[in-house]
Amino acid sequence: MDTNFSLFNQINSLSYWLLLESNYKSSVKLNADDDCYFISVKKGHEILYAHEIANFSKKNKQYLQFELAAIVNHLLHIKDSVTFNRNKSA
Repeated sequence: MDTNFSLFNQINSLSYWLLLESNYKSSVKLNADDDCYFISVKKGHEILYAHEIANFSKKNKQYLQFELAAIVNHLLHIKDSVTFNRNKSA
């Protein structure tokens, strides 16, 4: 399986999990006109995490994989924090 496709699936799954299981709002946008990929996670009006990959289609494949993996790691960290706080308060 293509690594980038797998990473995109993880990003989408984690974003969806945050929407369903927490009070965080996440959005993922691929804008073909601007050739950029953007993700953000908010709690209320406060941005907790945001990352933009500009010149998306022109990125070196290995560097793009590195950036996507970094996004996955950040989202996993947020998910772990949500899960930890939920277990702590239970």
